[in-house]
Amino acid sequence: MNNPVPKYEALPPQGKKSLGHVPFTDLLLTFIVFIVVIRVSIPFITDFIVHQSEQITPSFAITCLVLFQNLILLKIVHHFVLRKHGLTWKDAGLKPTTTRWCYSAILLTLPLVIVVGFVNFSMMQLIDDKFVNPQLQTITPEGFSWPSFIFIILATGIIAPVAEELTFRGVLLGWLDQRFGRLIAIITSSVFFGSVHGVPMLIPALSVAGLAFAFITYRSKSLWPAIILHATFNMFMTSTLFFALSQGASIPGA
Repeated sequence: MNNPVPKYEALPPQGKKSLGHVPFTDLLLTFIVFIVVIRVSIPFITDFIVHQSEQITPSFAITCLVLFQNLILLKIVHHFVLRKHGLTWKDAGLKPTTTRWCYSAILLTLPLVIVVGFVNFSMMQLIDDKFVNPQLQTITPEGFSWPSFIFIILATGIIAPVAEELTFRGVLLGWLDQRFGRLIAIITSSVFFGSVHGVPMLIPALSVAGLAFAFITYRSKSLWPAIILHATFNMFMTSTLFFALSQGASIPGA
């Protein structure tokens, strides 16, 4: 008789406190609190940035805003989901991994870029061939400059991947896995990951990226390879964009 496929091994063994014991209401409350905090605080932060526009660059302001949003996200998730139920980030999958998995994550970056790019291209051909990704203009407010490039790489290549993987592949994927099984966990967490970015046209492509992050999390039994893959993917895309700007290219719609 074949042994059943083990579940997400980053989760605690049965009988101990685990993500599966967290009520759905606490997850929902976490999301609602985060949205409310962001909605209330962003106008004040934006107003402060506008008044300090002569002292700080737009790219530095974006980096600070991304840092604030992701720190708030992690704090809220930790408070309402983990600490409340006696759990830690280790229970959510933040465990040591091997060098081999770190290298594998890096090597998977280019194939993922190709697949995500193909899905994006297909969506544009099927729905809107004149679609312009609004995120491109957001992360390149000054065009190309080395300080701008460094700040945006920090925001998109380090800050965002760490917080998003801890939240989506750590907490959400782990909770869904214990409640509904691996298949539903992978699909649901990936689609939700694609949806929360707020650009409907990008949902299929970002969901595919989410599938890749979930896959490597399960295979490695750790969040670190997913964080590395997510970070290198974002860095590659951002570097490509800034390289194009350095060569005189313009952002469509700008």
